[in-house]
Amino acid sequence: MINYKPIGYVEVNGQPSRKTESTIVVFDEYSEGLLGLEQFSHAIVIYHLHLAKFESLVKDKGERVGVFATRSPNRPNPIGISVVELIEIQGNRLKVTGINALDGTPVLDIKPYDKWDSIPNPRVPKWHNVQ
Repeated sequence: MINYKPIGYVEVNGQPSRKTESTIVVFDEYSEGLLGLEQFSHAIVIYHLHLAKFESLVKDKGERVGVFATRSPNRPNPIGISVVELIEIQGNRLKVTGINALDGTPVLDIKPYDKWDSIPNPRVPKWHNVQ
């Protein structure tokens, strides 16, 4: 069995979007791990999609496809990943934009985003016109 312990949670006012400002609250016992993160412009946030329900086939942009061909939260292992822009860090609170998570979502990990994480011009199917 695999067990993960959340390191914090997400605070979102309203619906998440690329431009919505959100706060990631890191529990005090992990806040020391944030040292140096303020030197990065972006971070990768990994979180538990705590309200998801598994579906193997889903509709994405009108196409019926397998869950692994989508960004649907309804996965066998409901893990979410977002690249966020770091606006500011104050103590154990990270002000960010770009997290696709609901208010109260448990955060599992935070990693700095660097050049290694960028793939220029990835191939995607025509039906998956991500804005």
